[in-house]
Amino acid sequence: MPRHKPELAHIYNIFGLSSNHELSTLLINIETAKRFSDLLHAVEREFFMIRGEPSEEPEDADQPVNDKCSVNCWQSTPAEYLKQFKAALPIAAANAVPAYEAPVTGEKWSLDGENGSWDYDNLNDLLKDNYGHDSDGDGHPASYRAGLYEGGTVYRGIVCKDDPARFLPDADDVTERMYENACDSDAGEWVDAYPDLSKAAEAELQIALAPLKAWARKHCQPDFFTIKDITPHTVTAEDVSRSRKS
Repeated sequence: MPRHKPELAHIYNIFGLSSNHELSTLLINIETAKRFSDLLHAVEREFFMIRGEPSEEPEDADQPVNDKCSVNCWQSTPAEYLKQFKAALPIAAANAVPAYEAPVTGEKWSLDGENGSWDYDNLNDLLKDNYGHDSDGDGHPASYRAGLYEGGTVYRGIVCKDDPARFLPDADDVTERMYENACDSDAGEWVDAYPDLSKAAEAELQIALAPLKAWARKHCQPDFFTIKDITPHTVTAEDVSRSRKS
């Protein structure tokens, strides 16, 4: 029996402590267990939650649908919990994919604001290449183009890049490709409605594809873009002076 608090003998035993340990040692073990429990449940809430199904009971019609945890540490043995944990890892991987945040891309400049003309990262570079440069074209008077001078108009716009995850195959693309490959197999003449997926299998496929989004956003950022928020800019003497000094 614990020499200081005999009534705590059962709790001492839970933590594998003997009667020779001080009460402070028991408290340290309890605090450590509580801290670990909080961390475990934070991980479960962050990564292992799945959308709950609405109740079919009439009295629950107006009740909110609560998400469910795909692992259960309270009523499981260690072996059962590990089995649940392994099965739920795809859900954790999907839940770990953050919402897309478009990268900060800055602005582009163009002589005429037309598609394909947004070649300059700043006004200085545009002026260096184009200020005061008249063009004779092919020599015919009609092909003459006046250069850019003070008072001329150029255009500024904001670069807009697509989310690279948009370019990944979706679930329909995956199953369609599986069907096509099955048809091309040696047993292709017997293929019919393949793969025939249940609702649960379709949901698992969506979960399995989610980590690809994070991969695409990390490794496949596009170097192509569109332009939004186009605004005209009138070239000033200050613009010209600044470009010559840069």
